Amino acid sequence: MSQNKDKVVEYYDHLAKDYDRDRFGNSYGRFIDAEERVVLSRWKVKDSGRVLEVACGTGRLLDFAAAGCDASSEMLAVAREKHPGKELICSRAEAMPLPDGSLDTIYSFHLMMHLEPQVIKSILREASRLLRPGGRLIFDIPSAPRRRLLHKERSDWHGSTSLSRRDVEEMSRGLFTLRRSAGIMMLPVHKLPARLRPMMLGVDKALCASPLKAYSSYLIYELIKD
Repeated sequence: MSQNKDKVVEYYDHLAKDYDRDRFGNSYGRFIDAEERVVLSRWKVKDSGRVLEVACGTGRLLDFAAAGCDASSEMLAVAREKHPGKELICSRAEAMPLPDGSLDTIYSFHLMMHLEPQVIKSILREASRLLRPGGRLIFDIPSAPRRRLLHKERSDWHGSTSLSRRDVEEMSRGLFTLRRSAGIMMLPVHKLPARLRPMMLGVDKALCASPLKAYSSYLIYELIKD
């Protein structure tokens, strides 16, 4: 698994300079960004004490946190230009150089999907160490029920890991209690014409909040430290 983790870092090091433009400078990326920001705002992440973003990348969502951590030095270099006042740490998520119980909220997007379940569990243990009692961990992961429905097979490492709600509850047992979840991208946005995507944002949000939520492309989970 260490080889896979190195591949992830190398991949993002290579993309860093053009990452914001290529991934979020288009209608598809703006669609994802808008839905993620809605959840972070609704769950009042910005005003929840000492907040750390793990896998902060180029700092796209760092306005919700006091500090950021990422294993890619090249991604952090871009983040420093955008957020010169933020504390930024170059470190892997499963071993961060921060004191026990020093954080109130940790959030992480677009990380767990690249990692094997045992590594995700290591990150959950590390987050538990860093959070105060009652603190919370927020992260996204592709929906396993949706992938089973669509018969999507696992391939390579990039975005290959998906979990169900039950999987998350089992992995976090003894560390966290799952409080709530939110869906992201129910519609096949990548297949919609670019001009229609902004108009479908409200529809997608409604579907992701419906009883069909488990079949969204991604689920965002909020875990509370036991």
